Amino acid sequence: MPIETIIALAAKAANVSTGLLLAICMQETGLRNVTVHHDGGSPSIGICQVKMGTAKMMKFGGSEKDLSDNFMNAYIAAKYLKYQKQRYDNNWCKAVAAYNAGSYLESQIKPGYPKNLKYVHGVQNKIAKHLQNKLDCNYNEIAIAD
Repeated sequence: MPIETIIALAAKAANVSTGLLLAICMQETGLRNVTVHHDGGSPSIGICQVKMGTAKMMKFGGSEKDLSDNFMNAYIAAKYLKYQKQRYDNNWCKAVAAYNAGSYLESQIKPGYPKNLKYVHGVQNKIAKHLQNKLDCNYNEIAIAD
């Protein structure tokens, strides 16, 4: 089954935007199932680069090998994305920034924007054109509905 289909099924199961989850996974790995061992102290696993701590926070009880399964990885990523969207009142910019950093961190240099704006723009460039405005951080004080 194609990775894009797996991600779409995971997004649907967690009730998040398929386009947004796909763009995040593309930004993270280019849709390759890899483990990155040098990413902030603990490995980032799979097509969506999920850390075991994040997976456990999402009630995942499996092993690193289980988390590297494409569907499981995308599903845990989708649940985490949903958590971040709820945490930041459906603000896509803040949710994507928090997906990457764990929490939304405001830039000291450019107040009102995320510290990891480059990451958010990378996701924005990978998402379907009709969804790109939802990741426009100029609207980071406004919650934009799905």
